[in-house]
Amino acid sequence: MQIQFQLSLDDYLAAQRLHAKRSFWSRLVRVLTRYIYPAIGLVFLALSSLFIFDKASMESISTMLICGIILVFYPIYLHFWLRRCYKRTRSGNDGCQLIFDEGRISVEGQYSKGEMEWKAIHYFREDKSVFLLYLAPAKFIAIPKRVCTEEKITELRSLLSRQVKPTTD
Repeated sequence: MQIQFQLSLDDYLAAQRLHAKRSFWSRLVRVLTRYIYPAIGLVFLALSSLFIFDKASMESISTMLICGIILVFYPIYLHFWLRRCYKRTRSGNDGCQLIFDEGRISVEGQYSKGEMEWKAIHYFREDKSVFLLYLAPAKFIAIPKRVCTEEKITELRSLLSRQVKPTTD
């Protein structure tokens, strides 16, 4: 089976989201950074505005205001940081071709070509938009499902199930 694609920013973000769901702690960090920190930041902003009328010290008000702004805008910072990571990991037009057979996986990019045995894949994960083939705990090959037909998705899932042990979530 052969899959050819160019990893888009949306594919990259989908792969990072799936990767972030791999354990309780990574899920907790995701909830904290996306939801809890901004909520705490809003509380700080509200309290700092109340303390202005309470004649509190300007140092404490400005500290709460700065912390509130940082916490509220932290998810936006994370989004731009991930965009920067995506751009920094690209080389050329990043077209990629993967060829799967029973013995190995062949990978060919614009500037590289290689083969790996199935033993190199420790485990795999998938969700509605991407497959992740893990070479190490934080190193994976992302395969976007948008480039695959339903038949290829079924065939790839079957091949992965035979060749790689599934994750235990």
